[in-house]
Amino acid sequence: MNNQKVMEVLEKTSAHNYYDKIVHAKTKKITLFSIFPFTAAANLSDPREIVLVEDLAGLLGLNSGQFNN
Repeated sequence: MNNQKVMEVLEKTSAHNYYDKIVHAKTKKITLFSIFPFTAAANLSDPREIVLVEDLAGLLGLNSGQFNN
Protein backbone atom coordinates (compact mmCIF):
# COMPACT_ATOMS: atom_id res chain seq x y z
CA MET A 1 0.00 0.00 0.00
CA ASN A 2 1.21 3.46 -0.71
CA ASN A 3 1.09 6.36 1.73
CA GLN A 4 -1.99 7.91 0.10
CA LYS A 5 -4.07 4.77 0.68
CA VAL A 6 -2.84 4.53 4.27
CA MET A 7 -3.85 8.14 4.93
CA GLU A 8 -7.32 7.56 3.44
CA VAL A 9 -7.89 4.51 5.62
CA LEU A 10 -6.73 6.36 8.74
CA GLU A 11 -9.02 9.31 7.99
CA LYS A 12 -12.03 7.05 7.47
CA THR A 13 -11.28 5.08 10.63
CA SER A 14 -10.82 8.15 12.79
CA ALA A 15 -14.00 9.74 11.40
CA HIS A 16 -15.92 6.51 12.07
CA ASN A 17 -14.66 6.38 15.67
CA TYR A 18 -15.54 10.06 16.15
CA TYR A 19 -19.12 9.63 14.93
CA ASP A 20 -19.51 6.38 16.85
CA LYS A 21 -18.64 8.09 20.15
CA ILE A 22 -20.99 10.99 19.42
CA VAL A 23 -23.89 8.68 18.51
CA HIS A 24 -23.45 6.46 21.57
CA ALA A 25 -22.94 9.26 24.11
CA LYS A 26 -25.55 9.22 26.86
CA THR A 27 -27.60 12.39 26.64
CA LYS A 28 -30.78 13.84 28.09
CA LYS A 29 -32.99 16.39 26.41
CA ILE A 30 -34.71 18.88 28.70
CA THR A 31 -37.42 21.21 27.47
CA LEU A 32 -37.99 24.42 29.40
CA PHE A 33 -40.88 26.82 28.97
CA SER A 34 -41.09 30.44 29.97
CA ILE A 35 -44.07 31.54 32.06
CA PHE A 36 -46.61 34.30 31.72
CA PRO A 37 -45.94 37.03 34.28
CA PHE A 38 -49.35 37.35 35.95
CA THR A 39 -50.76 33.82 35.76
CA ALA A 40 -47.48 31.86 35.99
CA ALA A 41 -48.86 29.51 33.35
CA ALA A 42 -46.36 27.85 31.04
CA ASN A 43 -45.96 29.48 27.64
CA LEU A 44 -46.11 26.33 25.49
CA SER A 45 -45.54 28.28 22.28
CA ASP A 46 -41.96 29.17 23.27
CA PRO A 47 -40.04 25.99 24.22
CA ARG A 48 -36.29 26.06 24.91
CA GLU A 49 -34.44 22.77 24.59
CA ILE A 50 -31.18 21.86 26.31
CA VAL A 51 -29.16 18.73 25.62
CA LEU A 52 -27.17 17.45 28.60
CA VAL A 53 -24.29 15.05 27.99
CA GLU A 54 -24.00 12.52 30.81
CA ASP A 55 -20.69 11.00 29.70
CA LEU A 56 -18.71 14.18 29.20
CA ALA A 57 -15.37 12.44 29.79
CA GLY A 58 -16.07 10.14 26.83
CA LEU A 59 -16.66 13.06 24.52
CA LEU A 60 -13.57 14.87 25.78
CA GLY A 61 -11.60 11.78 24.82
CA LEU A 62 -12.34 12.62 21.18
CA ASN A 63 -9.94 15.56 21.39
CA SER A 64 -7.35 13.74 23.49
CA GLY A 65 -8.71 15.52 26.55
CA GLN A 66 -7.92 19.02 25.30
CA PHE A 67 -10.71 21.53 24.93
CA ASN A 68 -9.02 23.65 22.26
CA ASN A 69 -7.73 20.80 20.10
